[in-house]
Amino acid sequence: MAALSRVGINAVFLRPRMGGLETYVRRLVPELVRQRPDVRFSLFLNHEGREYLAGEDWFREVDVITHPLLGRRWFCALSELTLLGELARRRRLDVLHSVAMTGPLSVRAAHVVMVGDVTWLHDPESTGRLTATLWKTVVPPVARRAQRVLTFSEATRRDLSEQFGLPVEKIDVVPLGYGVGEPAEPTSAVELEQRFGLGDARVILSVSAKRTHKNLMRLIRALALVRARVPAAVLVLPGNPTRHEEELKAEARTLGLAEAVRFPAYVGAADLEGLYRLASVVVFPSLREGFGLPILEAMRRGVPVACSNVSSLPEVGGKAVHYFDPLDDGAIADALIEVLTDPQLARRLVEAGLERANSFTWERTANGTLSSYERALKNGAVRR
Repeated sequence: MAALSRVGINAVFLRPRMGGLETYVRRLVPELVRQRPDVRFSLFLNHEGREYLAGEDWFREVDVITHPLLGRRWFCALSELTLLGELARRRRLDVLHSVAMTGPLSVRAAHVVMVGDVTWLHDPESTGRLTATLWKTVVPPVARRAQRVLTFSEATRRDLSEQFGLPVEKIDVVPLGYGVGEPAEPTSAVELEQRFGLGDARVILSVSAKRTHKNLMRLIRALALVRARVPAAVLVLPGNPTRHEEELKAEARTLGLAEAVRFPAYVGAADLEGLYRLASVVVFPSLREGFGLPILEAMRRGVPVACSNVSSLPEVGGKAVHYFDPLDDGAIADALIEVLTDPQLARRLVEAGLERANSFTWERTANGTLSSYERALKNGAVRR
């Protein structure tokens, strides 16, 4: 078997404000470079992604490949399916790692494709039906043709095997590390309290996309029950505006909670850091997750976490979070009330969370990813 010497990373989708996948690229690539200085890494980006990453310390340590059609809006999936395979051939890659579900249908290099979750199969509204239909058409054949499939949790591994008909031994589970580096200097509590009208509120923070599978509608309904016990409780939901956000706002108004729910748009690193410091609890009520990075982010910052007991989330949270049934408004409310009113419980969650978060490192993620590359290269050599 040939030694691993040239690796391409397909990140042609990358644009600012993409959440978990953006973090994945920004933290994984430099750690891969650090662990394997003998390997030449090529990063495939669209022009917007190239400009966005140009300020990273590690950017000049990789070869960056762009093309006028590569990752172009409304052409992104097609360019990955076709053009990217030829660009990878020209680079004489040993392995191509596609980090966002889609990639070339035909590529000479051994192909590793990362499928972080299949929420779009179970809840098409979460991504939009047009996008979900495209992914249903494209992702399964790409995954079946790839030498290896990467995912973040055993729950998603089982889901992928069942939904795509993949053998479980073809799927490598490599958990994420936490965070995007050292936390930013936080915006002051006084400024955030004034800007978002928080005053003396007990802040319940939920950091997630405003999509249906995130279960924020039930969270808002649960807030009505929480405020009966903790009148100062205020729910803060930062994130890019979506159509679903308007439905959430309407529900808050109907329940008389318009003044108890804040909907900041996407907030920068400093503001988010400040919100974590203001938070009495972070809640993650999602119905389905490939991993659950916000849980680790809250643990790392010493904030107690309450979250769903489904999908991959118990794999991430272990015994360091307070779980609830995400389909039960009352159970969500009870979990939040317990954390807000029981200082001993909150302290225990903080201590356990800090220890738990430290076990998820990008060094470990990169190591597992490199092992997957080696398996793919071996399988690809057998195939060719």
